[in-house]
Amino acid sequence: MVEKSSKRPRSKRRGWWIFFAAVGIAVLLLLWIGRGLHPASAEFYYLVVEKNDQPLRLLNGDTLQLHPQDNLRIIEVSTNILFNVGVRLVAKDLDVTALQYEKLPLSALLPANALLGKNQFRITVKRYNVDMGSVDFVVEPYVEDWLEKAERTIDPERRLEILEEAKAFAPGDKRIKVRLLEEYKSLKKWDKAARLLEEMIKEEDDPKLLLDLLEVYESTPNPDGVISVLKRLLAKDPNSEELRFRLARALEKSGKRDEAIKQYEILLEHIKPEEKLTIYKTLGYLYSNTNQVEKAIAIYLKAIELDKKDVNLYYNLSGLYEKAGDKNRANQYLGEAVKLNPGDLESRLTLAENLIDKGNLREAENHLAFVLQKKPDSVKALVLMTNILEKQKDKKRLKETYEKLLLLDPNSETLIYNLGVLEYETGDYPKSIPYFERYVKLHPQEMSPHRYLFDIYKKEKKDDLAFAEAKTLVSLNPKEVSPYHFIFEYLNSRGRFKEMVEIMRTGVTHLPDTADLHEYLILAYLKTGNEDLALQEMNEVLKLKPKDVSLLLDVAKLSEKLGKDKEALAAYKRILEISPDHQEAQEAYLRLRLKELPLEQGKQ
Repeated sequence: MVEKSSKRPRSKRRGWWIFFAAVGIAVLLLLWIGRGLHPASAEFYYLVVEKNDQPLRLLNGDTLQLHPQDNLRIIEVSTNILFNVGVRLVAKDLDVTALQYEKLPLSALLPANALLGKNQFRITVKRYNVDMGSVDFVVEPYVEDWLEKAERTIDPERRLEILEEAKAFAPGDKRIKVRLLEEYKSLKKWDKAARLLEEMIKEEDDPKLLLDLLEVYESTPNPDGVISVLKRLLAKDPNSEELRFRLARALEKSGKRDEAIKQYEILLEHIKPEEKLTIYKTLGYLYSNTNQVEKAIAIYLKAIELDKKDVNLYYNLSGLYEKAGDKNRANQYLGEAVKLNPGDLESRLTLAENLIDKGNLREAENHLAFVLQKKPDSVKALVLMTNILEKQKDKKRLKETYEKLLLLDPNSETLIYNLGVLEYETGDYPKSIPYFERYVKLHPQEMSPHRYLFDIYKKEKKDDLAFAEAKTLVSLNPKEVSPYHFIFEYLNSRGRFKEMVEIMRTGVTHLPDTADLHEYLILAYLKTGNEDLALQEMNEVLKLKPKDVSLLLDVAKLSEKLGKDKEALAAYKRILEISPDHQEAQEAYLRLRLKELPLEQGKQ
């Protein structure tokens, strides 16, 4: 009895310990759950994702690089929240929740137009509405994707757009630049190709790229670009004759002659003698165009030593010597050129002109004869031939040449006049008349053709026409003396004294010292009954010929007739002073003196 009673208390004590232990455990469990559900501060530790069956742990703030074709699943979100109660994932423009339930290719979650672009999504871990942390998904294609899409695109303009987008996407990728460059070239977008190549050359100093750039610039009207590339290439390979030659040609074409000359001169120092001819000719041309005459002559002379049959070299030397004032050598080389190129009529004409100036008429005539044989209607050749014939005084051939010229140029006033003169000088007056008549219609105020016509009409006894020309001459130039004589004879023979009065008045007005004109006017006055005016003209003539006894006798007689005895007496007295033995004057003077005596006695 005593043993049994002793065991019961121990059993009760054990039960209480179990109870208290269970309670303690429960309390601790509750405390743990409470602390797990409501920590002092919510913390995000990491995110476990499966990328193409490969698990990856992303800490807060990490970035994951992804491809649109990657398969992705979010396996675990690690936080300090028990059972992640209230924890959720949030992302703009990405269904991140779907990735928590199944593995998906990212392309299924992206719009079609975003597959080739760079897409960045921030996956934010929230507890309720409080941010706990985040990781970033950067989804972008590979360069190969861009290139593949470009190759699949048929439209060239659209393909170009894709490649330009690819370059913007991956600006440092050489593969895209090379493919884009090919596309620019195929579409002949040379400016864009040049800019791209310049960019690539800055990144990589590759001579091959410079050659590509040279090809591009040569395909565009951009000589400065070509020159720039050639200079850069030449700096890398200064001994390259080909590059230097191309640079010289490019400078020449762009009008930079001085720079081109320097490059050609450098080439001459390095190339073989048999290769120098082309450079000589080019330098000769450039020296000529930069007014370096002496250098041009020297270089062309070297060229002729290598190529004696290049007619252009002789032409060039002729022109240069002409410019330098050495006409002899200019003619010499022009003659050599004509020998090599006998059909060059223009050069023959130039040579003939120079020879005429030198007085070498026979050689000049030979050249002109050759030209006229090949080209009978060559006006220049015919004109030059007239110069020779004039110097040779071959009027017959000169006339024939002028006639040929007139056929070619029927309205040439010079030819018309010259032919008239030639016909006149050779005595063929009837032939000269039409030329002069035609000429005076064109130039009615010109004296010379009227003089010719006046003289011809006189010689041909065409008095009426000669009279008309005489009147024209004195109207154009009242001081022209010779027409007045003919006018006087013409009008006197026809008794047209009134007309004579008018014309001779004009003559004595303009030629007051010409006694003949006064005498013609005196006769006209006398024939028209104007004796007083005739007496006045006689007195004017006496001023010119004060000792003309015959004129004094006429003045005395006319004065006496007009009752002007004093004037008559003075005239007779003057005659006697000049010629004391003049019987008629003595008798008249005595008669007038006797006539005056009764008057004087009556006054006394």
